[in-house]
Amino acid sequence: MREVKSSNCYILQQRDDESQFLKEQFDADYWRQRPGFEVINSGRGGSVRIGLDGRDAILRRYHRGGAVGKMLSDQYLWMGKILSRPWREWRILERARRAGLPVPEPIAACICRSGLWYRAVLIMAYLQDTEMLTQRLEREVLKPGSWHRIGLLIKRMHAAGIHHSDLTSDNILIDSRDRFYLVDFDMARVMNVIGDWQWRPLYRFQRSLEKRHRNRKLHFDDDDWQALMDGYQS
Repeated sequence: MREVKSSNCYILQQRDDESQFLKEQFDADYWRQRPGFEVINSGRGGSVRIGLDGRDAILRRYHRGGAVGKMLSDQYLWMGKILSRPWREWRILERARRAGLPVPEPIAACICRSGLWYRAVLIMAYLQDTEMLTQRLEREVLKPGSWHRIGLLIKRMHAAGIHHSDLTSDNILIDSRDRFYLVDFDMARVMNVIGDWQWRPLYRFQRSLEKRHRNRKLHFDDDDWQALMDGYQS
């Protein structure tokens, strides 16, 4: 990783990138009139797709959720760049990639500090030809063996010591070849001890599926969840 300070901002990017990112490149308006720009309506603050040096990328501004988000929106308490949201997510993504997990590649991040607060943006590689697992389940049943493979994938993530704090069917992507990807590692944590923590993300994932099934009538049933658990425990 290569880090550069620009006025009140810190920019982090891959060390082997030849060009240096500029502060204005972390503003969606910078890309709005450029080829490849597309608004993606997902996540708390939404993301935009951009064309970056011949490849597609996702630019995501960090936004708070819940009641606090209504007051502070995209502002976070400054406790040093190492503890900032994008720095932590970057480290998690790099750990996942070293473990061979299918996650997006982090490209660049920016933190801009103003007094006690900061705002932040992360740019990641765009996962081509993918959609949320939720969207696929709204249309059709997954192919045989898919739920078992999802369980194995979650098990691999936990074996790498990664606690995904928002494991839902929106944060697992699937492509046209039925390959799965894990996304949105904001607030994920590294866990050095195997223990009961591993069940909490699974319960959250199960609740997310059941809730979406009630609201949207997904192609999902108890047998599918059992297949996932068989994969996880195999």
